[in-house]
Formats: sequence, C-alpha cells, structure tokens
Amino acid sequence: MLRSLLVDITPLRRSASFRSLFLARFVLLFGVGLVAVTVPLEVYRLTGSTATVSLVAAAEGFAFFAGFLAGGVLADRRDRWALIVWSTLVCGLTFVGLTLNAAFLQAVWPVFAFVVLNGLSGSMGITALLAVLPELVDASQLHAVGALNTVSMRLGTVLAPVTGGAVFAVAGPGWNYGVGAVTALSAWVVLLLVARRRAAVPRSGTQAAPSTAEGPLRAMRSGYRFVVREPVVRGVMVAGVVGMCGGGSLVLIPAFVDARLGGDPTVVGLMYSALSAGLILGALGSGRLGGVSRPGRLLLAMMIVSFLCYVAAGLASVVPVVLLLVVAAGASVSVEEVLRYALLQIRTPAAMLGRVNSVFGAQNMSGAAVGALVAGVFGSVFGPADAFWVYNAVMAGVGVVLLVALPGLRRVGGHGRVEVS
Repeated sequence: MLRSLLVDITPLRRSASFRSLFLARFVLLFGVGLVAVTVPLEVYRLTGSTATVSLVAAAEGFAFFAGFLAGGVLADRRDRWALIVWSTLVCGLTFVGLTLNAAFLQAVWPVFAFVVLNGLSGSMGITALLAVLPELVDASQLHAVGALNTVSMRLGTVLAPVTGGAVFAVAGPGWNYGVGAVTALSAWVVLLLVARRRAAVPRSGTQAAPSTAEGPLRAMRSGYRFVVREPVVRGVMVAGVVGMCGGGSLVLIPAFVDARLGGDPTVVGLMYSALSAGLILGALGSGRLGGVSRPGRLLLAMMIVSFLCYVAAGLASVVPVVLLLVVAAGASVSVEEVLRYALLQIRTPAAMLGRVNSVFGAQNMSGAAVGALVAGVFGSVFGPADAFWVYNAVMAGVGVVLLVALPGLRRVGGHGRVEVS
C-alpha cells in the first residue's frame, strides 16, 4: 500500500530518454537556482538600489513572458529537440557571460542583457521540453511525469538558494555564476546526445511533425482558439490562473510573521521552506493520482483545500502549528500541479502541445504577478495581522465558484488523448 502511494518512478525505469532528460533538467535547475539568488545580490551590491534590483527582475519577467508566447509557436513549427538543445546552450553561455562580468567588468548593464537573453531562451526551452515529454512515455504515466517534474524543480528551489547565498557571502558572485555555467553546459551535452538518439527513432503517432502551414500569428491564434473551445483545457487554464493568484500569499508572510508570530526573520524563512517541503511531499506521495476517476474535481478540491490551510495558518498563533498547516497547503498545491500538468498533456493534440504549454507558462508568470499585486492591496486594507487569512478565504471562495462554474473540468474522467481533427 505504501508503495502504491509513493511517486511512480516507472518513467525513469522504462525510458532512457526521459531518464537522461530528468537528470539534465535537475542539474540545470540547480545551476539556474544558484544564478537566480545571485543576480539580485550582485546588482544590489553594485548599485545599492532596490529599484534597480526590481528593474532587473521585471525585465526578466517580461523576457520570460515573451519567450513563452514565441516558444509555443516555435515548438509547434520547428524541431522541439533542437529548440531544447539550443536554448540550453544559450543558457550556459549567458552564465559564462555573467561569470566574466563578475570577474572583470562588474557592471550592471551586462547583467540586464544576459538576464533578458536567458529569460527569452529559457522560456522557449521550457515550452519545448514540456511538449516533448508525452512522446517519451505512455499516456498512463503522465501523472508520474508531472510528479517527477515537481520533485526535481522543488528540490532545486530548496537546495540552490541556501547554497548560493552561502557561496556569495564567502566568495562573491563569480563562483555561483561559474558553477551555473558548468551545470548548464553539462546539461547541454546530455540533451544534445538525447536529441541525436531521438532523431534516429522513427516518428510515432504520438509525435507531431513540425508544421509551417500556418503563419506565426495565425498559429498562435489557433492555439488560443483551441484553449478557449476545449472545455477541460479551458478549465485547467482558469484554475491555473486562480491557483497562481493564490501564490500572492507569499508577499504577505513577512508582515504576518511580524504581526502574529513575533517578527522573527527565521520564522519567515521556515514558512517558505515549509511550503517547499510540502510541495515535495505532495509530489512524492502522488502514486495513486493516475487512477483517480475524477481528476478535474480533485484538482479543484485541492485548490480549495490549499487556501483553507492558509486560512487556518493565518488564524493560528503557534509557530509549529503554522508550519504544519503551510506544509499541508504545499502538499495540496503539489497534487493540483500534477493533475493540471497531466490533464493538459492528455487533452491536447500533439501538434498543439507547444502552444498550449506556452500559454500555461505565460499565465503562470502573469498570475503570480497579479496575485502579488492583489495581495498587496489586501495587506493595506486589512492590516498585517489579518490580510493573510482574509486573502486566502476570498481565494477559497473563488475556488468554490470555479467548482460550480467549470463543469467540463469537474466531470472529466477519461484519460484518452484528444485526436487531431
């Protein structure tokens, strides 16, 4: 029974290509995490300006947004493996550039340039990577793929920031950038070998042949039209926006801790770590999600549960209880993420996976930003002691509305792939 509850590692055992892709992505994400924590630290050290740090972050966010939109069209019109390989190479080269800048120039403008370039190429690569995963495994294993993706990504977010901050304090930014460059270029070598091996595999019916029949704008429009018209995909996208808006809770944590839990910065860090721990635990315990009869209903239910856990945490005043509730919220979000990923891949035709995954990535970026802004408004209206639980209570109410308003998602039960018409 315990074995059936744990994350299914069948994709890692059965698919050499997925195994190599998983390893390369884990290594790459660790390097990306090191760089992500180093950039704001270096920019602040060079300028002493929080505004400049914010500008760099905003520029990266816009680059990711644009890259997701462009990457979706490219992933459906060009060879997806080539896009993955080239984007990883560009990532490694931008990290090399950041290393050289930290060692010699120590200027801010190259950081801007390399961060924007990495955001554009990285988001294109992510889109292409998500689009190729369904061709590596059987459709019945897509829930396991989603869980394994969550594990690799969240482990990186736990390990890399701590390591990067410690290395920056002792040795400066150059070492973090250098290690990031080594990890990215190592991942590039692995992905290049996988791409060449996949090129020798005869194309199967689950793979989409690159198409240039439509112009780029028309292709993007047809992708959006599919998202709007397919009830399950539309529901997943709407639920994704609400879920990401719920992530705005994170901006309220420092004020909440200050008002309710004594203001200890260590507690702030523990709450963020508890969320990551919950996300990992939820993914590790996702073994039975592939057999759920109503995955859409469970997705919406887990969204509501996560908000209610945050509400309970916001009303608590004992740190261990708060941390346990945040872990529970993270586990619920993790289940929701796995189901969202699997439903999108299952219900989307292979020829449109690039565009649909790009819309999903772009909405995640924008949803998180909108959520942070809305949460900030709640903070100013309700005050630091109550904003955290009030905001999440409102989001739980929105989740209940979605449960009623999205019958296509709520009732979905099949796991067969939609055929291209």
